[in-house]
Amino acid sequence: MNPNSKSLIEKDCRAMIPHSYFTCYPIHIASYHYKEGFRTEPQYAENGLIGIVQSGAGMLFLSSGRSCPLREGSFFFAQPGETSFELMADPGGSLKLSVVHYSAVQLGENEQSIGNYELMHGDHCSYRAASAQTELHLTNLRQALNETGILGDMRKQLALYELLLHLHAHQHAPSRAGTDSIQSTIDYMERRLSKSLQISELPRLAGMTPSSYCRAFKKLTGLSPGSYLTKLRMLKAKELMTDKQASLRDIAVSVGYQDELYFSRVFKKTEGISPSVYLKRRDRKIAVVSSLALQDHLLALGILPVAAPSFPSYHLTPSGFPSYLHDRLSGTVPLNAEHPIRSSDVVPLGPDLILRTKLTHDLGDKHWGEEGSAILIDHATSWEHYFRAIASRVDRMAEAERTIRAMSVLEQEARRKLEPVTKHGKWTIIRLLPGNCRIYGMKEHALTDLFYGRLQFQPDERIQHGTYMEDAFDQLTSWDPEQLLVVWSEEPVIHQFSADPRWQKLRAVKENRVYYPDSREWDPWGPIGREHMIKAMIRFFVKL
Repeated sequence: MNPNSKSLIEKDCRAMIPHSYFTCYPIHIASYHYKEGFRTEPQYAENGLIGIVQSGAGMLFLSSGRSCPLREGSFFFAQPGETSFELMADPGGSLKLSVVHYSAVQLGENEQSIGNYELMHGDHCSYRAASAQTELHLTNLRQALNETGILGDMRKQLALYELLLHLHAHQHAPSRAGTDSIQSTIDYMERRLSKSLQISELPRLAGMTPSSYCRAFKKLTGLSPGSYLTKLRMLKAKELMTDKQASLRDIAVSVGYQDELYFSRVFKKTEGISPSVYLKRRDRKIAVVSSLALQDHLLALGILPVAAPSFPSYHLTPSGFPSYLHDRLSGTVPLNAEHPIRSSDVVPLGPDLILRTKLTHDLGDKHWGEEGSAILIDHATSWEHYFRAIASRVDRMAEAERTIRAMSVLEQEARRKLEPVTKHGKWTIIRLLPGNCRIYGMKEHALTDLFYGRLQFQPDERIQHGTYMEDAFDQLTSWDPEQLLVVWSEEPVIHQFSADPRWQKLRAVKENRVYYPDSREWDPWGPIGREHMIKAMIRFFVKL
């Protein structure tokens, strides 16, 4: 070898060695739970600090005068030094967060402590990430902090770096902060429906100018802020109308209208019928006996059922109904659909009509009531089929068709908003159950009809089956899909599969293209649940 060539190689190698580098080490994780309206004293960070909101909503105030809304999934960084910050829980609820304290040290020629602001910084003071993935990184870090020895120290640093990289990716994702600010004002609207609310104050809460706020709001929702607020108030009004003791005056005040006549005019303009006519349609007593949440369909038609199926071990509400239906079903008797439902649970309630589907636990019970009072609704693969079947039985076909048209518009708007995501890559939907990996097909299921058909996510070309494929983990590993969407899966089961070496070798896993939305309450089978699911999908995928 030419001596000169050797010196050039050595010079190039030396050029690749950094003169300095930094290292991060976790110190501890603390949890805080602030009650509604509570505001902390000014706080200073002694080391690197990451605040991650686990639940609730509130505000972050900086001593520079800036403020940012906080909600589930939000995270922020505080730097050591003179800048202080304060946290405030929303007046309408509490704020729960985890705070990670860590040290960051620059090593090399000039060793020194550095603030986390040199590692993470941007134009906004808070950001949002996928809550489930963030919580998974926090869990890994908590476990690592309990380990000892040299390997334990290495795992601590690895877990912290994985958390920092995860947050860094979301911090620098394009247009995330603006969307998050708009969503925070939507949450603010929902919490203050009964109070006076000035549309002009919303841009300030979002940290935007009025014109840019209105443009961004309409881009996200398809409506102006004022129209969206009216829509929220009318939905709440219809929910309150299911209470037979409520007067129109009380309902109007509860949704922010002091003038009952003005409320009636707005209601008729948006709903097509007057509130008084709407109220007269709530008297028929109907029970639902099904493994599907058909009470969703009845509520959308303006009918409060006397009894309906619940899933108390799945839905984390006192009633066992989904959280978005829980308050609306006040007065409805929950029927535990995780066990056989007997006619003796329903008939004593005196329903005029019992809507039934074939139950998972069908006892062949012949005593549901007199002939004609119990209607069996056939199995279907589309939500519209169930909705029209129910509407025809309760004489609400006109309302059903209006709702179906409105849902079609919502799906088209969602498809437009999701286009930047749907046009990239092929997707495979799976559900992880104890000892079972379920791969969903292209048809015969409301979830895949919505995901692949209506919203136009691109399926893996090898998905040719209908409904879903059971015990399909070997099939999944042989396919080695590009992108995975994991739905309706419990965290302990996810951890079990994640520990499997075959899972770890999947291309989607190695390329960090496995997505875990909080899908516990994704229900595409009814209009209310479907709208709830579509909005949740937009919030999740738009931020990827």
